[in-house]
Amino acid sequence: MSAWEFAEIGAEWDAEWDALASQSPAAGFMQSSAWAAFKRAEGYEATRFGFLEAGRLRGGASLLLYPPSAESAAFLLCPEGPVIPWQDVPRARECLRALSAYAEEAAKTRPVVGLRIEPHLSPPRPSLLRNWTRAPVDLTPVHTLVVDLTLPEAEQRRRLPAKARYNLALSERAGVQVVCSTKMSDWQRFYPLFEATARRQGFFAEPYGFFLNLGAALFPGGEAALLLAEWEGQTLAAHVVIFYGHRATYLYGGSSPLARQVMPGYALYHAAMQEARRRGCLEYDLFGYDPFGHPNHLYAGISRFKSHWGGARRDSLGAYDLLFYDPLADRIIRHWAGASGTTAAVSLTSASTSPSSSSSSSSSSSDPPS
Repeated sequence: MSAWEFAEIGAEWDAEWDALASQSPAAGFMQSSAWAAFKRAEGYEATRFGFLEAGRLRGGASLLLYPPSAESAAFLLCPEGPVIPWQDVPRARECLRALSAYAEEAAKTRPVVGLRIEPHLSPPRPSLLRNWTRAPVDLTPVHTLVVDLTLPEAEQRRRLPAKARYNLALSERAGVQVVCSTKMSDWQRFYPLFEATARRQGFFAEPYGFFLNLGAALFPGGEAALLLAEWEGQTLAAHVVIFYGHRATYLYGGSSPLARQVMPGYALYHAAMQEARRRGCLEYDLFGYDPFGHPNHLYAGISRFKSHWGGARRDSLGAYDLLFYDPLADRIIRHWAGASGTTAAVSLTSASTSPSSSSSSSSSSSDPPS
């Protein structure tokens, strides 16, 4: 087996990188060139590396680092990645070693204490990750529902539960219309619904600027869209949907408590899947689901509604960390020394604890329809 070259790749590789990453079943939109641009606008450092064979791109990783404060240390993040041939164990091991070596070298000059990856691999944990530890926080939902868009629309509709079919037909008879938009001005229609939903359900709402940055990075290439459900001049519900490769993903949502009798949520979900099918996507990821029926689960309020759409449950391993113990120990010692003899703890920051994270606890939350 000849060794692959490991090298940083810049913007000139964007098209080839996205063609590769978007077709990798273990990767997702957070490995995209557009997502890296979005995260840069949010204050992250974004670096991308490729595995090259005779000049041809075979794999790689898009890495994020949120600059930590003086009192903290950070992980290099590889959300929904790396993009490597996981089924080829020797080659995947070679790629992980190269990526880990880079991250550990970076830790010598930056306050980095580990590398966090999150490929979409099904349990159980593969032997490749035996030296990695389960991360305390995930970057994307571990449990989700994925709708098969290869089914004809009529067949997909026929498979809905009777109540869901009735409510969808009701929304159509009532005249609910869904608009697909990439106009930056339409964030003004989305954000009040999202913010009000966050207040009702008690979850964190990203600031308005977060969505402006997201649209600026993902709208131009058609990798994101707003879907807005309208009725009698009112915008009643809205979704942010990501399109990357064969998969569309519902990322954010919000709704109004008004006019629930016209079932705008049903019209919105149906239209989003239709738009994904029109763009050539083969599956629709509902992005977060409670398979256990726990009343306090993050997705408890919306999981029952999501289950109406005929998606198949898909579980991922979640995020895994490779800790660099020497940099971690050195950082703790220097922190203690600077604390004038008092005991102090080092905070380990990640995308989940820094502003505008890669994934948010609110990302898949919206009020379920009546």
